[in-house]
Amino acid sequence: MVIDADDAIANSLAAIGRARTAWENRPRAVSPEAAYEEFLTYLRRNVPFYRGLAPGAEPPLVGRAEHQTDGDRFRPHGAPPPAHWLSSSGTTGAPLRATLDEAAWYAVNYHFFAQIRELAGLPAAAFRRAEPAVLFVSNKPGRPSFVRPLPSLNDGLYLRLQLPAAAQATRALFEKFRAPVLYGKPTYLLDLRTALLDQGLERAPWSPRVLLVSGEPLHPDDRERLTDYFGAPVVDALASTEGGLIAATPPDEAEYRVLAENVRLEVLDASGRTAPSGQGELVLTNLVNRSTAFARYRTGDHAGLRTAPDGTQRLTRLRGREPETVDFRSRTLSADEVTRAIGFLPHLADFRFTAGERERTLLLWSAEITCTDPVALARSLRHAVTDLLPDEDVELRRCDRITPPGGKKRRFAL
Repeated sequence: MVIDADDAIANSLAAIGRARTAWENRPRAVSPEAAYEEFLTYLRRNVPFYRGLAPGAEPPLVGRAEHQTDGDRFRPHGAPPPAHWLSSSGTTGAPLRATLDEAAWYAVNYHFFAQIRELAGLPAAAFRRAEPAVLFVSNKPGRPSFVRPLPSLNDGLYLRLQLPAAAQATRALFEKFRAPVLYGKPTYLLDLRTALLDQGLERAPWSPRVLLVSGEPLHPDDRERLTDYFGAPVVDALASTEGGLIAATPPDEAEYRVLAENVRLEVLDASGRTAPSGQGELVLTNLVNRSTAFARYRTGDHAGLRTAPDGTQRLTRLRGREPETVDFRSRTLSADEVTRAIGFLPHLADFRFTAGERERTLLLWSAEITCTDPVALARSLRHAVTDLLPDEDVELRRCDRITPPGGKKRRFAL
């Protein structure tokens, strides 16, 4: 998730200062459980949707549909006009607009990076006033470039490198803005990699301290492409319009640490029961934003959650909206098995299985820009697919790219 200001005023130094003060003066609690109980008390007193909630009762589960059809009832009664508005991207459904108070605005735009710095183990001295701190890469069409101060990173600069641009211009800008944190969706950073490869750079001309990815699943083959090319470890973050920064991994670790000062998580299993630990759909309560209340909100993302006796939480596995198993026409395979067999083929850039015509499964694939023999790659793909699905006649179709600019990667659409 990347938060863009609606106008320059929202990111003026005075506005940032007001938001930072609101963040520092927000309600605090001695434990995650106490923070949750204090938030429920706030909901019962101030938010119309929860006015009838009895003391001790859990709020009902809600989702995007309830917020889209009855959004005003999730905002505090009699509150001043909202300080900020934020819209989801809509890549996994209809966009959702939410209001944010000053504390929540600071959390998603600025404190976000302080939390990432801490998780990544980066020293404060790695960031210097008026020097690049975070370089965000985007391929979403129509978005402006920006430069923004980050008070949470010693007043270092947050910059956007907008793709697509001429590969030569991309190379020049990337070589100029050497930030400790290189940030974007995995597909955005892979597009940057492609642009630099197109300029003859077999390796990135400089390495950040950490690659920060968020906004779509990070597949293991894409992780390898990114770490090999940019020479930096990965911090994988889960963030959203509804929850802000929810969880993130320390560099190259598998488990995600849940940000207890931001959210409280539960899982909803296939039987419809919620629990603090287990496998299922993530249900979040945003403890920061009191302008639009997201309490026990169904995210649509699936994960394994573990809650310790002291209330700290970890995501043991994050699938997002990708399936754990894939139902082909002739057999069911784990998504991991398919990725291991296909995703790491030399010179392959991307792939997607989807329903084809004439009752044939279709495999879309694209080659790296450096691939000199796509025919040989197609043969390797055919052998790998035949080994996986010996009883199916899978159609292979080469594409220039699979995930559209600004879109969200989906490997399995059967």
